Amino acid sequence: MNINKKGFSFVELIVSVTILAIISTIWFISYSSYLWDSRDSQRKSDMQQISSALKVYKQKKWYYPHPWEFFELTLSWEIIAYQWRFDDNVRLNTIDRLPLDPKIKIPYFYSVTKTKQEFELAWTLENEDNSMALVNGTYKSVSVNILPSILLAVEKDWTTNQQEPIDYWDTQGDENRTKFIFDSQDDNLPYDFIEPYNPQTKWKSLWATMNEIIANRTYWQNADYRNCTEIKEAWKALISDWSTLEYQIISNTWALTNTWCTFP
Repeated sequence: MNINKKGFSFVELIVSVTILAIISTIWFISYSSYLWDSRDSQRKSDMQQISSALKVYKQKKWYYPHPWEFFELTLSWEIIAYQWRFDDNVRLNTIDRLPLDPKIKIPYFYSVTKTKQEFELAWTLENEDNSMALVNGTYKSVSVNILPSILLAVEKDWTTNQQEPIDYWDTQGDENRTKFIFDSQDDNLPYDFIEPYNPQTKWKSLWATMNEIIANRTYWQNADYRNCTEIKEAWKALISDWSTLEYQIISNTWALTNTWCTFP
């Protein structure tokens, strides 16, 4: 009696394995995309939650809280802002437990002006593996060429506890001026996703891209102050000595223009 035994040929096996590999790849990409979108949605939700809680805090206290273990942003060695991470040591009554990045479980970046009247938050969106910075806050720049943001993509300097975001006579300031964090995929990021989760070292020269940044309106531009006196009365003067700095004001034609202000 003849028994007809039929099985897979080598070619059929290769085709089957190839089909399974393609299906697995499609599933992996789809699942990865789902995870990216899910975590990015969580980050955006965290941003709104923290931002709302900070505004409630300011309504009660009349100021925003300090970041924990902050470093100082300085201009000509005078403090202009405080920056570090937003962890559980920053007490907010409306949040029981402060949220962490859903992938790497670290606190988000947080910075507050010296007067504690304005703040900015920053973290990274995975953006389907094409990371980009996300920034939120109440900070309003009145001196684009000096301080367009109060967030730097740098680690805390534990030796000096200070960072110069810009100083015409300081080499560190010249370097740090290229590391301001903006809402942009092409500029630097607040952190990457590889341990030890340092701020990104990918950036473009701020001066080379300033016109592009302004054109894209990736940060707030002055629409409130018409002269140096109004800037001073709004506590927006960056430093309190007699230094002369360039600020943006609204002209009589409602156009942004640069002017030099000196505050006693």
